[in-house]
Amino acid sequence: MSKPKHRQDEIDIAAAEWVVRLEGAPLTLSERQALESWLQADPAHAETLAEARAALGQMDALRAAPELASKRHAPSWPAADEFPRRRHNRMRIWAPATALAACLLLFIAASVLWFGNPGTLLLADHRTAPGEIRAVALSDGSTVLLGPASAIAVRYSDSDRAVELLEGVAYFTAIPREQAGGRPFTVMAAGGTAQALGTRFQVERTGDAVIVTVTEHKVEVALEGAAVKLSPGQAVRYAPGNPGKGTLGKVRTVSLEQSLAWQRGRLIFDRVPLDEAMAALNRYRHGRILIADPELATRSVSGVFDPNHPDEVLRRIAGELGVKHVEIPPLLTLLR
Repeated sequence: MSKPKHRQDEIDIAAAEWVVRLEGAPLTLSERQALESWLQADPAHAETLAEARAALGQMDALRAAPELASKRHAPSWPAADEFPRRRHNRMRIWAPATALAACLLLFIAASVLWFGNPGTLLLADHRTAPGEIRAVALSDGSTVLLGPASAIAVRYSDSDRAVELLEGVAYFTAIPREQAGGRPFTVMAAGGTAQALGTRFQVERTGDAVIVTVTEHKVEVALEGAAVKLSPGQAVRYAPGNPGKGTLGKVRTVSLEQSLAWQRGRLIFDRVPLDEAMAALNRYRHGRILIADPELATRSVSGVFDPNHPDEVLRRIAGELGVKHVEIPPLLTLLR
């Protein structure tokens, strides 16, 4: 018996999400366990996942060698009485794969541009929508203030308290280690770690970098063997790269009013590169703002903005910098 359409749609979407994740970095242990559980839940899951991977393989093959498309569909001129049957068989074989490939492409493109990385949907234990701010209570009594369009995965164990910031910005209030059975509290993001030696700090993924800012006590930030300790009012920026190629910046003094302004419904930029400003603004709107010119991405933005009206903020910044913005509704806005 065939499944109801809405149920099959859910399976197709889940399969597409897994294909996206499988094509990326190797799965973690928890991800492999989640995939195995999903596959065992329904025989249709494995079948649909195989179809989705086959469809993606066909698209990859055609992209690498487009001449295959003409060869694959070249007519073999069967006998007249054979033509209807062969045509039916080709349609029966190719139509589902073609439809699934199209659905997969549309799903990936729309979800990435509208919601962000679809892999985040699979990994996140807590996430927020664009413009939403939400407080999350963790099992040990620590709390997280999750910024707009942000997501975390909680990975507590008997030996440590680990939280991964998957995207966006989060403000952590960690209970002291001695009150948590001696377990350290660590936030992971883009290959680096921020371990709380005190209680309150912020971690933000912006563009291709991570910024850790401390408001109370101390935090040790580490990346690929290098480490620094931050005191209140200090921040450090690090950027992941190929193994051994990541960069951990210098400790600097920052304005906490500016760094934490999103908690009060404001964005404050003080000579911030345009790409970082747009990364922050992207958290308040669906779709994505893209910068066409790498040189334009480095231009500085300053000002106090109300992110509850992101399109107005975008127009204001574009006007002040004298750049054009082209709307490609509903998914894209291009700055050039």
